[in-house]
Amino acid sequence: MVTRTRVALQSALWALPLVSSLHAAQLSLSIQPVLGQRATHKAFAPLAHYLGQLLGQPCHVITSPNFLAYWQDMARRPGPTFVLDAAHFTDYRLQHLGYHLLVKEPGTVSYSLVVRGSEMVLGPSALVGLPVASLGIPSMGAALLNRMFPHPTRRPVIVAAHDAAAEFRLLAAHKVDAAMIPTPLVARAMKRGADLAVVVTTPPIPNVALSVGPGWSAAQRVLMRRALLNAPASLFKTIGLQRFVVAKPAEYRGEDHILKIYWGY
Repeated sequence: MVTRTRVALQSALWALPLVSSLHAAQLSLSIQPVLGQRATHKAFAPLAHYLGQLLGQPCHVITSPNFLAYWQDMARRPGPTFVLDAAHFTDYRLQHLGYHLLVKEPGTVSYSLVVRGSEMVLGPSALVGLPVASLGIPSMGAALLNRMFPHPTRRPVIVAAHDAAAEFRLLAAHKVDAAMIPTPLVARAMKRGADLAVVVTTPPIPNVALSVGPGWSAAQRVLMRRALLNAPASLFKTIGLQRFVVAKPAEYRGEDHILKIYWGY
C-alpha cells in the first residue's frame, strides 16, 4: 500500500513543472550538527535518498563541523533544498529565508543537564564556575544553558563541543563536570548503561521539523508533504526518528527569539 502511494505521488510530482533548473539539477538535505558529520551523513543518507527518489533527482546530505559554521552557512544562497532543523532555526528560516514547513517529528523535545552518576549535584547552581559542556552557539543546547544561568557573574565555564558524542566523551574523561545534551540522546545512552545522572531537564520545545527552500509551488509542497507523511516505517528506524506528522508554522512562531536574545541575530 505504501509503495503504491509513493509511486502515485512520484508521478504527480514529476508531472508538475519544476520552477528552476537548479531544483532539477541539485537537491540537498541539510542537518543540524548534533550527531557530528560522519554520523549525521550515515543516519540521514536514507532520507536524502527517499527525497531524491521522490523528485527524480539525486539528493545529497550537507553536514557542518559545528553550529557556528552551520549558522554561517545558513544565509548563503542558494540554500539547501531541504533542512531538518531545531525549533529556533526552523522559525528563523520561515521568517527570514523564505522556507516552507513540510512536516515535523511528533511531540516535543527537551535538553537535560547531566553529570556522572557517581557525583552528587543537587541543582544547576552547584555548577557555577565549573566546566560544563554544551553544543556550540547558536545551538538550542547553548541557548537553553544560557537561560539556566541568567546572572552574568554566576555561570559555569562553557566548553563548546562539536557534537553530542564529544559532550559524552568530555564528561566521561572528567574534562567537564556536566553536559547539556538532548534528552533523547541521554535516555539512549543510559539505556546502553552509561553512568549518568540528570540534574535538571528543560521545559519541552517543538520537535525538529523538515522545511523546504523557496521556489517550489504550493502544489509541489502539498505532494512532498503527503509523500513524507506516507514514508515507510523502515526509513524512520534508520534515521532514528519516530515518524513525520503535519506541522504548522504557528507551532514554531516566536522560537527564533532565542537567537535575538542571546546573540542578537
